[in-house]
Amino acid sequence: MGARRDQDVAGGIAGMDRRPGLVTFAAIIMIIMGSFQVLVAISEIVNSTWLLNLTNDWVGARLLFWGLVDICVAALALYAGIDILRGGRLGQFLGYLFAGLGVLRWLVYVTATPVLAVVIIALDVLVIYGLAHHSDYFETV
Repeated sequence: MGARRDQDVAGGIAGMDRRPGLVTFAAIIMIIMGSFQVLVAISEIVNSTWLLNLTNDWVGARLLFWGLVDICVAALALYAGIDILRGGRLGQFLGYLFAGLGVLRWLVYVTATPVLAVVIIALDVLVIYGLAHHSDYFETV
């Protein structure tokens, strides 16, 4: 479970910092959310109608643009999750960004799918909390 190792002056391993549980949770949630985002993007790219039915056609008939946007968001989330597991500061920043934008995005879907939107918003808030509460874990730039 430990990810980072501190080295003393002589170059030996002095100890191993344990990754906090909330940081691991945030990274795993980011990877899962990124994976689901890939599925949503594929569904949008092949012009699936489920999203149009849920949103009363506010997105429009052209989902190719939204599919490409979601592919980029998915890549961002997957990279952030992997970098958070490594203790990277960029992963922490991307985690904040992705979770914050996820909250804003799912607020739009509250009227279409209220239960799913509330669950995803709660998970995004937990990701933000986990990253903020254990910010000392991440390496300094």
